[in-house]
Amino acid sequence: MRKRILGSTQLEVSEIGFGAWTIGGESYGDVSETNAIDAIDSYVSAGGNFIDTARQYGASEKLIGQYFNTNRNREEIILCSKTFAGQQMGTISKIREDIEESLKLLGTSYIDVYYLHQPPEDDVVIDKALYQLEKAKDEGLIKHIGASLKGPNVSRSTVDLCRKYIQCGRVDVFQLVYSILRQKLHEVITEAHEAGIGIVARTALESGFLTGKYLPGHIFPESDHRARWSKEHLNFILGTSLDINKIVSPPYENIAQMATKFTIGNPGVSTLILGARDTDQVMKNMNTKNLPALPDQTLEMLKQRYGNITEKCNTKIL
Repeated sequence: MRKRILGSTQLEVSEIGFGAWTIGGESYGDVSETNAIDAIDSYVSAGGNFIDTARQYGASEKLIGQYFNTNRNREEIILCSKTFAGQQMGTISKIREDIEESLKLLGTSYIDVYYLHQPPEDDVVIDKALYQLEKAKDEGLIKHIGASLKGPNVSRSTVDLCRKYIQCGRVDVFQLVYSILRQKLHEVITEAHEAGIGIVARTALESGFLTGKYLPGHIFPESDHRARWSKEHLNFILGTSLDINKIVSPPYENIAQMATKFTIGNPGVSTLILGARDTDQVMKNMNTKNLPALPDQTLEMLKQRYGNITEKCNTKIL
């Protein structure tokens, strides 16, 4: 597994990270404890070293903690978590509570990157929220400060907020939406990278919509967070996925591989987090490491053809 440097943190992170939202069991349907821990184990065994979770991901942190307790390999992993606290002034104090709860569940004395999850936009609230993270950093509870900026909507206000956090100079890592279907943050990724901010990309497979698994008209069960997308919205995204699938050609076997390589192909991206609910899905994600980068011609075609549809793929949900 190739590794890249995560901005000015100097952390060496694998190009493909493990997104642990899926194993939490709340937003993508039930996942057994055995499958969840096997998924983590398979990811690490395949050469991955970057695990991303959050306080809001159901049982995710607890399961990761169980994995570390069994395998005793915490020092080999770059571990990230997040808090929804700090979005308003009244929740600033909960940031510390969430950090302490994350540490307890994860069974660790420190977290490598701790994000504000959908961070505040007001300057005063931003200052107070970042101060809480800076205090935790000074105490060694967290190593680096992150901002996981908005999602799944990506708009002009997202661009402006990213730039505000770049300019404040107090954030080490961004987690951003960047995929074939949502390319609006391309310039921001370049700007943040040049400012020494590490970039963690997410949503490359668009919650599974860019896997080729789902056709227009697909109905998700109510336990799946994707059930809240409107029929019209889903059909547009899934129809566009079918269109992109026509471009797939050897050595790429499917749209998921091409979508993964598209996101990793951005030179400002240090790592891409991909979700998985079992070993099979992990290995499909990790096997993309054996494929070459997308040809420049293909990258340019994907940018030209789909680079201006971000807003059409946005959703008010979440």
